[in-house]
Parts: sequence; structure tokens; C-alpha cells
Amino acid sequence: MLDKPFEVKYRPISIKDILKNMHSEASLSMDMAFYSIIYGDKDVAQEIEKIDENVDEEFNLLSIQLMMAARDLEDAKKLLPALRLGVAIDTVVEAASDIASTVLRGYTSGDVIKAALEITEEIYLKVSIDSKHSDMTIEEFVEKYGAVDVIALRSSGVLIINPSPEIRLKVGDTLILRGDRDDILKVAKDFNVKIEIPQADFDEKARELAQRIALLKNLAELSFDLAVYSILYQDKIAAEEVLEIESFIDEESTKIEMEVMNHIKCSEEMYVSTVLIRSLEKVSDAATRVAQLTLSNNGVHPVLKRIKEEGEEKILVVLVKEDCDMTLAELEDLLEGNVLAIYVPNSWIPIPNLNTKLEKGMKVLMKIYDSSEDFWERLEQIRCPIEIR
Repeated sequence: MLDKPFEVKYRPISIKDILKNMHSEASLSMDMAFYSIIYGDKDVAQEIEKIDENVDEEFNLLSIQLMMAARDLEDAKKLLPALRLGVAIDTVVEAASDIASTVLRGYTSGDVIKAALEITEEIYLKVSIDSKHSDMTIEEFVEKYGAVDVIALRSSGVLIINPSPEIRLKVGDTLILRGDRDDILKVAKDFNVKIEIPQADFDEKARELAQRIALLKNLAELSFDLAVYSILYQDKIAAEEVLEIESFIDEESTKIEMEVMNHIKCSEEMYVSTVLIRSLEKVSDAATRVAQLTLSNNGVHPVLKRIKEEGEEKILVVLVKEDCDMTLAELEDLLEGNVLAIYVPNSWIPIPNLNTKLEKGMKVLMKIYDSSEDFWERLEQIRCPIEIR
């Protein structure tokens, strides 16, 4: 939260809508933070500060609505997860704001951080619209390239965050994109943009450091998605996996910070690296607070279950009912999403090998960017019986 005086401005809005907005803004702010640190984009970093202020206001509204909604002690207990989720989301936005602050101060991230953020599961790209892509709507652009999300549009000098799908693109517009590596690379190829991972001159230690930071980012994002899933669906095994991830991140982040201090000589790069690592740890801590509530047996209010169903990104679980000659990679391509983790008997496996075949009893936790009517038709193409949660 921002350390400045505030005045609560009440407006009638449902708990569900507040949390849905906050969750979307948290996801967007982290994407913008990672993009801004790669490209040094101060305009985008400034927008993150605005999102931080907005989420602060929404959290105050959420607190008021929850106090007004609780009819008795039992109802208050069931609404407690909504408050804890709101606190966790606000913490994630704070983490994004911390990263953005390094960009606003003009600090450079350096090659190790840029390399780390370019070898993660999701990557970022900036493209300038040419004549071949002009007059397309953003919705048509996304449909053409698959699991690609438009974070922002810069048009006529104005930066539009989370632009409407109906906006029509024109020559000279700039799109800021986030998405699955393969799909982003398709966009880059189509626009003749070469994504260069700045590691050609790295020594072995620097390359290892970049890979470890990339893993930290992947796990921090996964832990929050898994925590939200655990609270909405009361999945205690998923919650326990979040605690395991948090334990690993706590230990690994300390080790990486020490490696950064030993290996990176530039003070600016060292500072930015430290802020990024601590921000990822903050995201993991927020996820843990949510997961701990899942394990507390307080139950969950029905209003929470509709948040993910109506979000712009959807977390869903594919329950495989029979062995299947289909890999996780093929499932990703078919559903235009990312596999975050799989559940096999008694344990969740984060960031699994995508060559793994679907097996009876497996649960596949996925993040889906496109849930149009066509999405449900694509589900029918899965080559084995499934159930969607």
C-alpha cells in the first residue's frame, strides 16, 4: 500500500466485482513491471504506480463491503478469505510497484536480469504495427497469434493499459505483448523482430544466475495462481504445494541475492536485481497467506467462486479420466493456454515437462487467455474423456 494519507470514497460495488478487478489489475501490474524492467519503459512504470493507488482504494472499499455484508459470526468467518485474498492481491501490486520504481529512477537492469526474464515460461515483446496488420482489431490480432495477451497499446502518443478488444489498429501503433514463448516468437518472426537473449558473452556463473532468477519468477507466479485456485476450490493439496514452493523460494532467493552481490559489479544492476528478487519473494509470501487460509477449514463464501470464472484470465483444471495419447504440449496448443502444474497421485508438480502424456487421474492446472465459444469447441478435440473444473 502507498504510504500517504487517504480518504475512503465509498461507491456501491459488489465484493465479487472488487476482487475480480483487483485480481486482474494485480496480474496486469506484474506483467507491466517485467516488461518495463526489460525495456526501461518509464511510461509503463508510471502506469503501475497508478494501478497501485487504484488497488489501495479498491481494498478500502472491499474492507467496508465485507464489514457490511457479515450477518453473524459464521458468515464473517466465511468472508474472511475474501479479506485475506484482498490483502494478498494488494501485496502483489506492491511488489510490481517496487520493480517499477527502479525504472522510474532511471536504473538499468543489466544483461543478467534481461536474460532471466527472456527465458521464462512467458515472455514480453514490443511491436510496431505495419501496413499488413493495420485496420485489424485487437481481438482479431489476438485470434491470429494464439496465446498472446495485449498488455498495452501506445497510439498517437497515448498509452492505453489493457485496451478494449474492439480498438482498431493503425500504422505506427505500438503493442506491448505478453504470452507463451512459442506464440510470442511467431509474432516476432512475422514482424521481423529478433528476440535476443543477452547471454552470448556470459560466463558460466552469469548464465546459471539468469536461469535461477527465471525459475524464481516462474515459481512465484505459479504459487499465486495455485493459491488462488486452492482457496476458490478448497484444494488442500494445492495449498500445501504453495507452502512447499514458498519454502524453496525463501531459501533460494537468499542464495541468489548473495550470488548477485558476489558476481554483479555494477551497483545499479545489483540494486535492481535485489529489488526484483525480493519482489518475487513478496509475491510468494502473499500466496502463502492465501494458502494457509485454505488449510484452516473455515470454508469459503460462494461469492468467491465466481471471481475466476469471470476474470480475463481463467485458471481451470482439466481432469483426465482415461490414459491418453496426447502430451501437455499438445494440450497447450489446442487450448491456447499455459500448463502451470499437474497433479499426480498425492502431489502437485509445478512447471512439468511438456512432453508428459495425459494419464488417468491426472489434473492439469492451466491458465487460459481465450475462453470464447470456440474454446469450448476445441475442448471436444481432446483425445480422451475429461472433466473441466
